[in-house]
Amino acid sequence: MRTIIYKRVSTDDQADRGFSLQHQETVLKQYCSIHNYPIVNVYTEDYSGKDFNRPEWNKIIAYLKKNKGKVDQILCLRWDRWSRNQYLALKEIKTLGNLGVLISTVEQPIDLSNPDSKVLLSIYLTLPEVENDKNSIRTTEGSRRARIEGCWTGSSPRGYDNCRVDGKSTLKPNEAAPYIKECFERLVLGIYSANEVRKYINYQKYPYKGKHFNIAKQTFYNIIRNIAYTGKIKVKAWKKEEEQISIGLHPPIISDDLFKRANDYLEGRVRKFDFKSDKTDLYPLKGFMKCSEHGRTITAYKCQSGNKNWYHYYLCTKPRCQRYRVDWAHEQIKKLLDTISFTAGMVKVYKSQLESLIDRDDVTRKTEIKRMETEIETCKTRQLNLQNSFLDCGISSLVFNEMKIRIESELNDKQIKLERLKSTKSPFKVYLNKTLPMIENLSVYWDKADGKTKQKILGCIFTEKFENFDFESCNNIFTTEIESIMLASKVLKSGKKRKEVKNDLLSNMAPPLGLEPRTL
Repeated sequence: MRTIIYKRVSTDDQADRGFSLQHQETVLKQYCSIHNYPIVNVYTEDYSGKDFNRPEWNKIIAYLKKNKGKVDQILCLRWDRWSRNQYLALKEIKTLGNLGVLISTVEQPIDLSNPDSKVLLSIYLTLPEVENDKNSIRTTEGSRRARIEGCWTGSSPRGYDNCRVDGKSTLKPNEAAPYIKECFERLVLGIYSANEVRKYINYQKYPYKGKHFNIAKQTFYNIIRNIAYTGKIKVKAWKKEEEQISIGLHPPIISDDLFKRANDYLEGRVRKFDFKSDKTDLYPLKGFMKCSEHGRTITAYKCQSGNKNWYHYYLCTKPRCQRYRVDWAHEQIKKLLDTISFTAGMVKVYKSQLESLIDRDDVTRKTEIKRMETEIETCKTRQLNLQNSFLDCGISSLVFNEMKIRIESELNDKQIKLERLKSTKSPFKVYLNKTLPMIENLSVYWDKADGKTKQKILGCIFTEKFENFDFESCNNIFTTEIESIMLASKVLKSGKKRKEVKNDLLSNMAPPLGLEPRTL
């Protein structure tokens, strides 16, 4: 029988001399010599047997199809050297049968023409598959246990290299670490989009290993979302065990706070504006309007009339949709700015009375500060008790790590809230002293500004794209500061007495409940 010898070994098998390629080839050639089987060719595979997507096996199939009738059998040492998947193996046997080729083994011979032999074949094929499944489970469980203990399994993320410390697999920062840190630092500035930061690192900055970084867009997002840069390791859920975060053995590149703020910006939890646009001097409103009928962002364009004059419009790209002349649209925005500036100037008349009411009502913030300080002390006490319990062998290292992460996270959040509470001393008072004077001159700034500055002004006024120019009936499109001014405008137009106006201004211009901390 004209025979193709097929020998295979995987990385895991190479430690077993019984599966060595030299041993397989020797036995297979001796077998062919004893039975006078002419050898057509010898194929050597260094690939897993979990499926048939293997380079050398694909070459065999291609050869058989091209030279049909020139090969009678494929000979292996044993069945697990050919396949470790029962289902795929039975399908491949049918494929070989259609090509007129048998599959045989030296150490586990089977007569495939006998139907009863299929039972034995199934056993030979199933046992390696079961062994593979067990190895896979053991590998997953071992990897998970190592990650819980702080070891790093798998390839290193950018900015780190794989290494071993005291026999344990971990990571060490490499020369790319400072550049990875800069990605986070530039993103939290709030003036660059994620893609702008990526391009900055890729094309305008530091060569890495003799060439530029060339970080793909999705790779950049994965870097920002990777908690490994904070010195921690994410352990995925497994069976009944939930996902958890463990403290890694490797040093962090960035702080927990920097990681959290960068991801807030990336996920849109912190509002960012794109101030870059073509022809901003001519079309400063571009990107701030949307079509009320189609919900599409309104763009800007110029067109020529019958008398050969050019006119500029803000318009929806859908045909026969409403459009606005640029000069008319700018006039409507100017009227809005005049209203805002005038109202801000009128509110200043009540400034001293409003400040006295604010000082009287600032008890809530002080109470919140005291409560937060008490909670922080409680967390620190828990942290100390946890350390003492661990030193006294009262708890295991696994429980200690899990509880330590939880307490540190809770303590970090509370400290950030306390800092914000202390630094935000009466935001409404800051609003009266700093924001109002700026808003009072907003109309003047607009007249003197270029296109990009006008877009920045619009970005400070609107939180969403507006659909029309009827601003008095619009809701939830203004920033908190401008919304309070619009409410104040209605109060000032109400014709109430001075005392009533003062109280109404304070209630309408106070920070809403959704803001933290609420101090009025």
